[in-house]
Amino acid sequence: MFRLSANQTTGLTVNNPIRFDTVAAGTLALAGYAIQLPENRMFRLTSGLSFSFSNNNGSVQTCWYDMTAGQFVGVTSQHIPPTNTTPWSQQPVAHAVISTAGGARSVQLRVSAASSPNGVFAAWSFAEVTEIL
Repeated sequence: MFRLSANQTTGLTVNNPIRFDTVAAGTLALAGYAIQLPENRMFRLTSGLSFSFSNNNGSVQTCWYDMTAGQFVGVTSQHIPPTNTTPWSQQPVAHAVISTAGGARSVQLRVSAASSPNGVFAAWSFAEVTEIL
């Protein structure tokens, strides 16, 4: 489990990482806001984030980014404030499954689209990595 040590109020533009900087549980390491996945395993990555917005019609999307492969992977999350008047649904969980059979990998949760985000609340935000078979 990975957490933010404080609210993130900068770097909330496209391709910037959510700045997880604390290992709250488990043995995986962090380096430069990236989670280090050891080789020869399979992992499920999930996240839950709480955003604040400067505009009632703001939105943010996040997606897992495989830094080793240089690409976004998995299902993108969609975060919108309850005051948003656009008729779309919310998908607050970014999810991916990654194999490290070809070698260790570094992954980040990154902003993939952004409109008027003010911050990410540390108290209600997390990333979770589970080893699966």
